[in-house]
Amino acid sequence: MIYCLAVFKSRTHTVGFAKFMRAHGVDCSVVPTPTDARLGCGVSAKFPYAQLSFARQVVSALGFSSFSGIYSVKKDGLKQYITLL
Repeated sequence: MIYCLAVFKSRTHTVGFAKFMRAHGVDCSVVPTPTDARLGCGVSAKFPYAQLSFARQVVSALGFSSFSGIYSVKKDGLKQYITLL
């Protein structure tokens, strides 16, 4: 299973990004950032890997100043691999 996390340093920006994505038909939710990632404000926006291109367009168009990056998360049993995209 692979999905993406959009990470921001601001909870407000995280929620705003997720709300915008949902308004455009993307299955996006605000989730706790994995502790082993040690990134951002503690919450991230989770969305399908297939929507990566659209997510990048959204970040660019809306100019979130607290944007930290988009990460892929691959789960393999109990292991989790997090990679900056």
